[in-house]
Amino acid sequence: MRSPRLTTRGQSFLAAGLTISLVGMVLGFPDITRIGDLLAVLPVLALVAGWRRTPQISVRRTVSPTLLRPGQSADVHLDIRNTGTTTTVLQLAEEHLDPALGRPPRLLLPDMRPGEHHQASYRVRGATRGGYRVGPLSLRQEDPFGLTTSRLELHATADVVVLPRVEELDPAVLRRLGVAGEGVLPHSVGTQGEDDASTRSYCEGDDLRRIHWPATAHRGELMVRQEERHARRRAVLVLDPRPAAHRGSGEDSSFEWAVSALASAAVHLHRLGFSLVLASAGTAAQGLASEPLPVQAVLRHLALARPDDGDLAGVLRAARHARAGMAVAAVADGLGENLPRLVGVRPTGGVGLLLLLDTATFTSATVPGRRTQEAATRARAAGWHCHVTRHGESVHRAWAEVTRGERVRS
Repeated sequence: MRSPRLTTRGQSFLAAGLTISLVGMVLGFPDITRIGDLLAVLPVLALVAGWRRTPQISVRRTVSPTLLRPGQSADVHLDIRNTGTTTTVLQLAEEHLDPALGRPPRLLLPDMRPGEHHQASYRVRGATRGGYRVGPLSLRQEDPFGLTTSRLELHATADVVVLPRVEELDPAVLRRLGVAGEGVLPHSVGTQGEDDASTRSYCEGDDLRRIHWPATAHRGELMVRQEERHARRRAVLVLDPRPAAHRGSGEDSSFEWAVSALASAAVHLHRLGFSLVLASAGTAAQGLASEPLPVQAVLRHLALARPDDGDLAGVLRAARHARAGMAVAAVADGLGENLPRLVGVRPTGGVGLLLLLDTATFTSATVPGRRTQEAATRARAAGWHCHVTRHGESVHRAWAEVTRGERVRS
């Protein structure tokens, strides 16, 4: 709790009291001097009383939901409890809130006896992608005369994450590439002739018609055929973290476009049965850039992504170790020595979709730069489906266009 301090009224009382006391002493009017002393003493007494009545208050905050789509609202519930042994006084409570979530709410907290609690609710609205902290709650109280004020911060907080904007993508794009849906793991035939990958030991209750007699004879125990195992296809998503490469500001920046594109691709591919790997500066720093993640985890990482001084080369190295059959990359131009590394991310025999951002168009230029076109040509020659993306183009259109260009198989 901050120390009690004088309000403007308290400072006025103190200054007036000292002035009147001095004038009374100079003019020889003891009654005026006593009035001045009284006015000066009142703020001092209020300060002392403020030191002695520090409240013991706790707050529990619940936010539902904690993951928001852009434009979605969440309910915040506060449960404020008097944990002290004395009754609290009337206080003004104000919640600390990021302006991106709305205006900070204020409420009057009534007197509370020991053990009593007060509940309040308000709504926040997620407008811009990112992670936000709700709280702490600040309490302000004044003495009955308004001479002093003190503040108490209840440090309990909660986190809210606003997810990136997601656009619906055309599933026919992947059908044209022949990679939509789930695949079946091919059975491998063992050196002795039995189908090792499709048999297992017999368990009580198994259908006797599924007994695999050649494998049973070879192993000396009952073996049964396994059902075909469906393997979810894996796609790796690559986000370019270089702050020097991206252009524009706010939601109109090339980095925001890349985040939205990969979020849209993640939701789309998840619906088609793909498992997802996100290679970004954030996941690389946490050692997760080569590991499959749930789609909500991918969206959360993208929501918290920021242009970072992290090395793009490190992100691309992690993406190459993802063991994926498909790569989707949203990168800024000006790749330089990173272009060969990016080309190597596409799996052998797999599909690579490259959304190459012409960052100059996110500031003022309207014609793709020469280096952007050269990078696109080299990527296509290496087997990538590449589309040069300009400012103002929707993710939906870019996704449809990325498979229409000529691709030269490596």
